[in-house]
Amino acid sequence: MPHMPVLRVVPLESIRRHEEIDPLRVERLKQRIASDEMQANPMVCIEAPEGELVLLDGATRAESLKTLGLAHAVVQIVDAQTVDLGTWHHVVRGGEPSEIIATVEDSPALVLSEDYGTPSVHPNKGASRLVSPADGVSSNQALSALVASYTGRWEVTRATNPHREQVAASYPGWSAVIEFPTLTVNDVMAAAVSEDLLPAGVTRFVVPDRALRLNVSLDLLEVGASTSEAQGRLDEVLDQRSSDGRVRRYEGPVVVLDD
Repeated sequence: MPHMPVLRVVPLESIRRHEEIDPLRVERLKQRIASDEMQANPMVCIEAPEGELVLLDGATRAESLKTLGLAHAVVQIVDAQTVDLGTWHHVVRGGEPSEIIATVEDSPALVLSEDYGTPSVHPNKGASRLVSPADGVSSNQALSALVASYTGRWEVTRATNPHREQVAASYPGWSAVIEFPTLTVNDVMAAAVSEDLLPAGVTRFVVPDRALRLNVSLDLLEVGASTSEAQGRLDEVLDQRSSDGRVRRYEGPVVVLDD
């Protein structure tokens, strides 16, 4: 029998996200889920020390399911020790570097200086700027204000390397790159539990044996059935797929639940 990831049906209200969400993306995914009438992929969670389910991946999906009025969702529980956490940096294109810096500086939550460190704005010409929280603003709130200052105004692309030479080689016509600080899994758990959320599109998780193509009917997740009843129905679905030889583990490694 193929290795099975840990999949659980949990109340949506028990899931704590660590990052902000984009309402437009939520609405688009909500419409697709409603049309497909299924949850395609499970969200990925870890358990915080006090037992909270902290969402690593799938914030848009979780919010979309909530807005559809569902009671439950299927999540994959992973061991925090096995998760590889990286950072996305943001390449901004389409604006003048000076205009981008001025827009960031206009945020009352932020203070810019020419010191070194992160988060920082590296324009394609001129000095970099260190971005610090204004008085009374938390570090996470400052990160969210920083992302909000340029999101929707210019084209933004995620990148793994914030160095100017690498950005220039990979993104012709770039205006600035926003370098974010290195985060830990503990930072993510603290953001979720305290509800001092990080901005969307900064954390980047690599999860071993990631479960994909669950494709479970929304009927299983609706209000009415208990969590234990829904879990029993999910287990039956997975047992049948395993018996039919439809569960496969790829050396990516990725677990495909409906092939």
